[in-house]
Amino acid sequence: FVEQTKLHTSTPDKLLWKWTADHTFSNASAYQAFFLGQFSVAGSKTLWKTRASGKCKFFGWLVIHDHCWTAERRKRHNLQQHDFCALCNQESETISHLLVGCSFSRQIWYHVLLRGPWHAVSPQSPISIFVDWWNDGRKTFGKADRRCFDTLMILTSLIIWKERNRRTFDHVNSTVEDIVSLVFDEATAWVRTGYCTLESFLLNCGVPFRRPIGRESLIQ
Repeated sequence: FVEQTKLHTSTPDKLLWKWTADHTFSNASAYQAFFLGQFSVAGSKTLWKTRASGKCKFFGWLVIHDHCWTAERRKRHNLQQHDFCALCNQESETISHLLVGCSFSRQIWYHVLLRGPWHAVSPQSPISIFVDWWNDGRKTFGKADRRCFDTLMILTSLIIWKERNRRTFDHVNSTVEDIVSLVFDEATAWVRTGYCTLESFLLNCGVPFRRPIGRESLIQ
C-alpha cells in the first residue's frame, strides 16, 4: 500500500518552524520553546537578583523549593520518628514554620528589624508560607531599601537555619539575644566583603563598620 502511494505535487517540501507566526526559525523562539510547560517558582526571580554569596543563595533556592531537610521532611522519609520544631518544640518543623512561623524565630526577626526600624514587616503571627511573607514585606520598601531587605532576609534565614542545626546535631542552644548579635556581626562582615546593600541598614542601626571601597574609612 505504501509503495503504491504517490504524492502529486509540483511544490518541493519546505520546513516550517511552528513556534513563530511566519514559521521562520529564530534563536529567541527556540529558547522560549525550551521552557514551554514549565512554571516559575514564587520568589525565584527575587532570589536571583538578591545580593548574597553563592552558597547563601543556594540555601535560599532550597527554601523556596521546600528541599531543606527539616524534621517534617525527615519524618516523611521515615528517617526519624517525630517532626517537632528544634527551636520551639511545639509544632511540625516545616521550613516555613522554622523561619517565620516559630515563636523563637519571630522574636529574632522582630529584634533584628526593630533596630532598622523595620519591625512593622516582622512576622507578628504564625505564617504558613515563607515566600509570601518575603514578597509582602519587600513591597513596603523603596527600591534601595528593598534590595537591603532581600539581602538581610537571606542572611537572617541562614543564621536561623544554622541555629536549628546546632540544636539538632550539637545539642547547643543560643538565646535570642545571641543570635541577633550574630546577625549584626555577619551583616558587618558582609559589608566588608562587598555586599554594600546592607550598608544603609547598619547605618540606621548605628552599627560601625568599614567601607570596602578604596581606602577603608571607619564609619561612625
